[in-house]
Amino acid sequence: MDDVVIIRHYFSKFSDFLPFQFVVLLLAMMSVVACDQQGPTETTISHPQNSVIKLRLGHDMPTSSAIHEGAIHFASLVKEKSKGQITVEVFPAQVLGNDHQMIAMAQSGELDIILPPTAKLSTLVPELQIFDLPFLFSTTRNAHLVLDGEVGKQLLALFEPHGLVGASFWASGFKQLTTNQSLDAKGDLKGMTFRIMRSEVISDQFKAWGAKPLAVAFGKTHGALSENIVDGQENPLGSIYSMKFHEVQSHLYLSNHGYLSQVLSFSKKTFTTLSEKHRKLLQEAAVEAAIFQRRRAQEIEGHIIEEIKQSNIIVSELPSQLKKHLQEESNGVVEKHRLTVGSGLIELARQKIDETRVYSDDELVIGLDADMAGISALSGLSIRRGIELAMEEINHAGGVLGKKLVLTARDNSMVSARGIDNIERFSKIPNLIAVVGGISSPVALSELDIIHEKKIIYLDPWAAATPIVSNGRDPNFVFRVSVRDEYAAGFLLPKALNISNKVGLLLVNNGWGRSNHLALIDALKARNLDATVTEWFNWGESNHPLMIDNLYQRGVEVIIYVGNSVEAAEFVRQLAKHASPIPVISHWGITGGTFEKMAGDALTKIDLRVLQTFSFINNDDKRAQAVAARYREKYKVDSNQGIVAPVGTAHAYDLIHLLALAIKQAGSIDPDAVRLALENINFHAGLVRSYKPPFTKDHHDALDRSDFFLSRYDNSVLVPLGE
Repeated sequence: MDDVVIIRHYFSKFSDFLPFQFVVLLLAMMSVVACDQQGPTETTISHPQNSVIKLRLGHDMPTSSAIHEGAIHFASLVKEKSKGQITVEVFPAQVLGNDHQMIAMAQSGELDIILPPTAKLSTLVPELQIFDLPFLFSTTRNAHLVLDGEVGKQLLALFEPHGLVGASFWASGFKQLTTNQSLDAKGDLKGMTFRIMRSEVISDQFKAWGAKPLAVAFGKTHGALSENIVDGQENPLGSIYSMKFHEVQSHLYLSNHGYLSQVLSFSKKTFTTLSEKHRKLLQEAAVEAAIFQRRRAQEIEGHIIEEIKQSNIIVSELPSQLKKHLQEESNGVVEKHRLTVGSGLIELARQKIDETRVYSDDELVIGLDADMAGISALSGLSIRRGIELAMEEINHAGGVLGKKLVLTARDNSMVSARGIDNIERFSKIPNLIAVVGGISSPVALSELDIIHEKKIIYLDPWAAATPIVSNGRDPNFVFRVSVRDEYAAGFLLPKALNISNKVGLLLVNNGWGRSNHLALIDALKARNLDATVTEWFNWGESNHPLMIDNLYQRGVEVIIYVGNSVEAAEFVRQLAKHASPIPVISHWGITGGTFEKMAGDALTKIDLRVLQTFSFINNDDKRAQAVAARYREKYKVDSNQGIVAPVGTAHAYDLIHLLALAIKQAGSIDPDAVRLALENINFHAGLVRSYKPPFTKDHHDALDRSDFFLSRYDNSVLVPLGE
């Protein structure tokens, strides 16, 4: 053996003399445990110059697996890159302990490198359950694009607080279904029992499909299948072959409904003792080895499927209509676990996948450009859901011009440059009919030039800055169902003056805040009043105590607040520390994130009233009740109180129906024709209001002051206040 890279091959002494079939079986075991057992800041400790650094790597796979081949390749790369300064000793097949034990050893610094399945790490990092979500990935390429992109980067960054340094994702493969009966139609799974590993996500998956999940230890699965305790199971091909499940099942369906991965991770305690140079080369080697391992995994899987086909089991693709049905039923599973896994991660994964999507001529595309993964991601989610609910109704009724509406979303995280890039990308999609914006006024304002240059119908369901619509363009391609700051000022100020004429303004220092400032100053002047004091804060600023003290010192008795959720939560927490907190009348930007959770108990100590235009709570309108019922069913929400940011959902819902009506009226998706049609809709009975009309040539704001009301947080839920 090499004196620099020492590889211990347990259980492989006689491998050269084994028959091919047995070698393939061992190779197949790369996925067995994966399916069922599912940069640091500390000070560097220098090693003596010219001394050899000896590292140990433990994993759970046999010596003939692609995982082990990848580990050997990683060790060789480390030897080459370090010029012999670092040795890697590889311990395969759980020689050092099971996955949980090896994870604990790495956390304590007893083991330097590990390669556990993601499922085994999900107790530490719940976001890794993204791999359990059914049908998130459709191809290996899509899975790798996501894992090697921003989603993978964010997931690996979550390891560090748990004593690990995530480096790269390795392949276990797609899960497939085996059964003891044929699956042809959507009702065929009803009543069947499927063996699963312990996972709430996977349990909900089979329940959504109409089947009964039963947790069975992996080692006992073969017996459960042969004794008909269960009717089927899910696993990658390697696990199916190595555990001989195909010998006791009649059908193997290539469903590709879930992707499994393993993660090469370093012990944080070990990693922080290394020089920056050595850390970098280890991370580079981890990425290069992952590429090698993935290729070998695919090659091995190709051999396995051929071996399985030689047995008596019937191997086939899952029938297309059944697969479509299972995909549709799986959407509820994704939504139920969205917030646990992380809505932002799911959205970024879908965004990366959509970048490779090819749209058919029978599809009309709507783009969503919003904060889908940032601090106001719930606003983007609420808009998405409004679009989806409207599209579902429209498509069920035959679509638009005989074509189906489809949605693709991109995150801008309230960053203007990202928003502009999103519009540029959307403009290249054939059959794009509109872009729906998000919560950020500064982003929408920055996009006006490219929107009009590309002649894109831009629908605004949230951003309130007056110049978004009153933008000086002719023709104007922007249409809004939302608050207009000019109108908001005329609504908020009287509410504040009902409390006191000593009004203080606390405003975010961006285009949205400045738009509100102009409107509020004009509204005050119209009443021969001035603001007692105006305080400005920047996005992300936390210097609220000084501003609040100034408000008190200047004698302010009511505050008009304009800002988003993170800054608002800090403001409320600081304000609540005062013996007599000043009442606050707030614009609605605070409702686009998790403000109520961040503010916590402080909400019970202040008088906070928030501008709204729509609520499903205490709403007796039949259309609102019907939409709320569909929302609860589709997104697995228990009550109307659980509907996040309802204004975004309601506004987007109405905008999509107005868009569809305009396209039908125009008989074309030509943007000029659609723009003219939007300006000439006479009437539409919407969710927020009846539009009589929604827009005209000179007026592209569909709502006015009469649509506004105040709400207050009650047990973290916004409830409309009676006037």
